[in-house]
Amino acid sequence: MDAIEIGRQSAARLHDELVALGCDPWKPLGLVTMEADRRGIEINPIEAGSPLLAGSRASFDPLTRSIKHERTNSDFENAFLIAHELGHVTLGDDKIEDATVDVDPARPAEAAPVGEERIVDYSRKARREVQMDLFARELLLPRPTARRLHLEAGMSASQIADKLGAPFAAVAQQLLDALLLPAVLPPSETGPDRPLNKRQLEAANHRGGAYLLEAGPGTGKTKTLVARVAGLVQEGVDPRSIVVLTYSNKAAGELSTRLATLNPEAAAAMWIGTFHAFGLNLIRRFHKEMGYATEPRLIDRPDAISRLRDQVASLKLTHYRDLYDPTMQLRDVLGAISRAQDEVVSHERYAELAEAMAKSTDGATVEASDKALEVSRIYRCYEDIKAKRGRVDFGDLVARCVTFLEERQDVRLTLRTEFRHILVDEYQDVNRASVRLLQALTDDGRNLWCVSDVRQSIYRFRGASSFNMARFKSKDFPGSTGSRLDVNYRSRKEIVDAYCAFAAEMPVSGSTAPDLESDRGRSGQSVEFRTVHGDNGAEMDALVTSIEALKDSGHAYRDQALLCSGNDRLGKIGAGLEARGIPVLYLGSLFERPEVRDLLAWLSLLVDRRAMGLARRTTVPALAMSLSDAAAVLTHAKNQAAAPLDWCRGAPPPQVSEDGNAALANYKEIADGLGPESDPWTALALLLLDRAGIAARIASATDVAGRAQGIAIWQFMNFVRAQPGGGGPRIRRLIDRIRQLVLLSDDRDLRNLPDAASGIDAVRLMTMHGSKGLEFPVVHIPGMNLNTLPRSPQALACPPPAGLVEGTTSWGREVTDREHREEQECLFYVALSRAEDRLILYAPDRMADGKSRRPSPFIARLGSDLLHTDVAITHPGSDEQPDLPIGVDFHGEPALTAPQLALYERCPRRFFYTHVLEAGGRRTSTLFMDMHEVVRAVTDQLAADPLHPLDQAAIAALTDQHWSESTLATTPAEAGYRQAADAMIAYFVRSRQGRAAGPAEELRFDVPGATIVVKTNEAVIEPGGGRVFRYIRTGHRSDTLMKSKALNAFAIAVGRAGPRCRAEIVFLSDETVAPLELKPRALAKRLEDLSGFVSGILEGRFPQKISSRTCPNCPAFFVCGPVPPGRLEKNLQ
Repeated sequence: MDAIEIGRQSAARLHDELVALGCDPWKPLGLVTMEADRRGIEINPIEAGSPLLAGSRASFDPLTRSIKHERTNSDFENAFLIAHELGHVTLGDDKIEDATVDVDPARPAEAAPVGEERIVDYSRKARREVQMDLFARELLLPRPTARRLHLEAGMSASQIADKLGAPFAAVAQQLLDALLLPAVLPPSETGPDRPLNKRQLEAANHRGGAYLLEAGPGTGKTKTLVARVAGLVQEGVDPRSIVVLTYSNKAAGELSTRLATLNPEAAAAMWIGTFHAFGLNLIRRFHKEMGYATEPRLIDRPDAISRLRDQVASLKLTHYRDLYDPTMQLRDVLGAISRAQDEVVSHERYAELAEAMAKSTDGATVEASDKALEVSRIYRCYEDIKAKRGRVDFGDLVARCVTFLEERQDVRLTLRTEFRHILVDEYQDVNRASVRLLQALTDDGRNLWCVSDVRQSIYRFRGASSFNMARFKSKDFPGSTGSRLDVNYRSRKEIVDAYCAFAAEMPVSGSTAPDLESDRGRSGQSVEFRTVHGDNGAEMDALVTSIEALKDSGHAYRDQALLCSGNDRLGKIGAGLEARGIPVLYLGSLFERPEVRDLLAWLSLLVDRRAMGLARRTTVPALAMSLSDAAAVLTHAKNQAAAPLDWCRGAPPPQVSEDGNAALANYKEIADGLGPESDPWTALALLLLDRAGIAARIASATDVAGRAQGIAIWQFMNFVRAQPGGGGPRIRRLIDRIRQLVLLSDDRDLRNLPDAASGIDAVRLMTMHGSKGLEFPVVHIPGMNLNTLPRSPQALACPPPAGLVEGTTSWGREVTDREHREEQECLFYVALSRAEDRLILYAPDRMADGKSRRPSPFIARLGSDLLHTDVAITHPGSDEQPDLPIGVDFHGEPALTAPQLALYERCPRRFFYTHVLEAGGRRTSTLFMDMHEVVRAVTDQLAADPLHPLDQAAIAALTDQHWSESTLATTPAEAGYRQAADAMIAYFVRSRQGRAAGPAEELRFDVPGATIVVKTNEAVIEPGGGRVFRYIRTGHRSDTLMKSKALNAFAIAVGRAGPRCRAEIVFLSDETVAPLELKPRALAKRLEDLSGFVSGILEGRFPQKISSRTCPNCPAFFVCGPVPPGRLEKNLQ
């Protein structure tokens, strides 16, 4: 239980005391006034802006025992300001003068780990202000009271807010906390604090030059760091001159809390936080000196890609050219730019390194040079975008400070005078930018004190490297000293010996021998490697057996953690364990959880005229509709609705049943006052708390799955609140942003559980990365197979040029593969060292197809005491969910087009939404997509009119006509898009190769159950009289398309069109033509494939095909899942 939670519970108890003394809980100002009177504190309301407030909204003076606060027109707001200051008094700051500049009655208990929210200041003062806002809200409306009013008295959030005179957002947030988060358990009893051992004491007492403390897992590095800070303060060092830097918000928060228990006044004055938060503070402080007119805001990756996407059409690109959707290419390039920022390499220097490689005679090196030059051009464009918009990105937060401080000696000297003691936790995670920042902030490393374990360096993708450790004493901070902690206080000797044996062969430099002594001694339980006879399903059964056996022996579910190297495998294991009855705590991808999808589907109804959200089965009984009713409303919305929600606000379609009409009436009531311009957080809070009772139903759940749903919704609401600004309706912006986050895998931080979930009795599932800094009595590590751990390295799309990474002249895969191998070993070392009492590893010996699997080579390095066990599963479980057909009755023999079959092949469920429910919809349009629409319109018109003039002026005039009607005509990057469009259209004309143009034709052939219709784009006549039927594709050629079974419908139809007929596909973006041939012996198999698609459609088989690349862009992304119940009659003719 952290200090914030302790303070919140203190406020709840204080509220109960005051109510027991006769205070009216509905009069917040009277409540705080009584408490101030009890403490002898005078309250002085003062007009806003008065010099007496000195720029603050409220303040506490310990000398006069008085609170001054801004007088507002709201009793609740006045009470909240007073309660905020009472929090300081109640929680131990009664001897410290406080001035509060800003308050937030609706502040969440934890910041959302996205955007600027994840770069927070974890100084004691900043955390105390968060704590006091939560104290104030709890004092005025405790969670238990809010929960009782909602669940027992039946009051909505709006009703409570009205009666209390409070803002809706404050009451809604308190209710979300009370209903969706589990109660936080009191901390378990701990023994007396252990004094520092000899080496810890020596390290803490070091003074003077730079110092590096090597501290392996569980050796008390944080304890030693805290002791050093406490010692400095005791010696009279001004706490304002102390800076403590780390690499994670969690670690920064823990350090802040620990330091506050020793000396709250000193902890309030010193700076504690991450390197990036420190850099952001410097940029804000010196923004004018850095050339920014105002404090720059942070640009995240989705926003960066959106800005770059509008510019790259004008850049000269070959390797990273994508004329349809360059999102993924830009993601890769931004990753390369970020890596350059880690090394403080500018776009100019990046280009110089690339040009130097171009002098090579080796073809691979020259190609790598070309790629790096393209990256440098995009890098330059990106820097221009940020400069014009006054933005910085995550990499700038350190790199920009480095270049500024290295240029400005005066500022360096100012900061060195101000910050005289710098401590760094987790030094193994620093990159070159961080090292150079430390060099700029210190005088040759004086009073720089770092703690590190090179074997836990798991952030290689951010530039962390054992190279930085190896040169700490030799080059970066010459003359520095250091020592090593060698006693582990966490794990039993069997576990310590196992990971020390593994560490002996780790390919890291800059570290001493890995030998550690276990203070806890032996347990008598060996580290165990269990070979499971069977596949991954059998391994799941073995995990269940182990977890239950350990639970029976006294290790609760919450004491057991299961660690995997990646999220994909973790999600499958979580589903498998739940299917076998094991409670697990794992959020997974937040935006793909059913309860979050339900909310997103409902939210989409507020902005989607065609009401596609109705295609998802609702969990709100009052809104439930049958499949036939939903289909009727969707058709009505498609044909009649002019604006969102017209489908429920106007007359219902006649086909809808009585129950369906009741649901539509309820939709109208629930959506009252809401629409495209609504604030998404408020709209969702109204749905959850006031209009649909969703939060109340979840609050009554007692099982782990139900509580996990509540946590997921709470996390989602926390995310929704923290959205960046921008143009257009906020709900639409939110939906588009979520698509981008999932597509770019930038939603990973949202998988982390809030601290309040720690008390739930369920097995913890997490990645090895996510387990860093944690410890568990029992650790299970499945999947210990060859090529699973360690994973094979993958080629980078943007290989770093030679010289980018300091300390090596290597480039490309030689660099990245080495970093990957080191990181994989470090990950495994971290996972092993999380275990306190028991450590069990697993590996199945078979694949699903029966082929044998070998164990990971890591297993052989765990020492001679490793216990090998064979596990045979006698009663296998199952986690497979039957893929039931959807109830659709088709009438008549359908006519299916080739594109429809292609869609069914790509994703049967999307076919269902598009062609059965006719829910329609398309992905959010981009300028690239608009350009393709223009090209498509021009080429279609040219194909339809064989006599259209093909001279340059005529084609330009035709293109101008369509161009002027598109959004491209007004974009600043118009020239780049027009150049690309003209090139594609010109290639279309050239691709005819002197053949006479003919009109497009519709071809047909029959398969069992359906007629297949193939609509060609044009048919050209060859000089010899043969005909070439052509598909025109404006995009790029892909293996997926060329190997598509549905594409054979084109070849079959052309083959049956007559002699001397052939088929080809034109790819305008690539300027290539691909002939399509079907060999006679393959005809029967291809017809069978097409018949299989037809039978799947007619039988209602529409399973989902999950893809991280295609699903986020699908119009049905938020709808995809359970469909409304019942049956639907459909005619596909």
